[in-house]
Amino acid sequence: MRTYFKRVRGWGALALLCSTLLSGCSFILATENSDPYTPDDVIAMVEEEFAACKPQLVWVETQIEKEKPFERRIYVLRDTANEFTFSCNAVVRRPTLPLPCAERDTNAFFHYAEGYAAHLNAEIGHVAEEYGFRAATTEEAEALIHSGVKRKHLDREVSLFDEGDFIFVTDGARGADMAAVCKKLHALYRPNGDGTVLSALYGRKITFYYLPSNETDRTRAAFVAFFTLKGPNDWAATLADNPGSSSNEKDVAALEQNLARYFGSCLRSAH
Repeated sequence: MRTYFKRVRGWGALALLCSTLLSGCSFILATENSDPYTPDDVIAMVEEEFAACKPQLVWVETQIEKEKPFERRIYVLRDTANEFTFSCNAVVRRPTLPLPCAERDTNAFFHYAEGYAAHLNAEIGHVAEEYGFRAATTEEAEALIHSGVKRKHLDREVSLFDEGDFIFVTDGARGADMAAVCKKLHALYRPNGDGTVLSALYGRKITFYYLPSNETDRTRAAFVAFFTLKGPNDWAATLADNPGSSSNEKDVAALEQNLARYFGSCLRSAH
């Protein structure tokens, strides 16, 4: 009898969970023949999640990638406020334990953040130019990533261009200027101090390269250093989480000076 009541309570808890998730117009749990999230559902979710970016999304197009059961759709959406277009999927996934039924899902958060990052590229270019540097455009960065160029790291070879933003410096570059660029990019990627974009991207990597002023082939650039941005980290935490920091140092100005010195050392090694 005791075992019976335990089973009843277990099924009751599951029923309560299901009824909770099934409440509202955009519920998560579904059957194999349910509709995925609608464009309006996705728009509402993204605008709420990325409120700091002040998005104004409109639906552009729907493509049916897979018919029911377990339908998969592709939505094309445009952010009219930030002026970029992105695509994402809305799917009904097969049941996975512990849930006994199908599930609605979308990758809209990641693809919105990816589009927002690409939209920032022009501003990143302006920031780099303020200090005499050059940032790769989105198209240039993609070509460099696919170039397959390698660099030596310890006893192995790694990709010279892997991900994120690529910034090229030349003769006369200073570590303090590189640190200043990192600080401004940190602010760009965290609109109104909000780290949602960075969190959705799983962080953002900024890589600096040295390219002599008479060299135009960027695949011949020398790696200098990288700097990583993470969603939860304010500027002080970002400095403490990157190379050049001291575990005992808490003063932001001192951390910035340490970063500048670190970049300066990396520059000298890259020449």
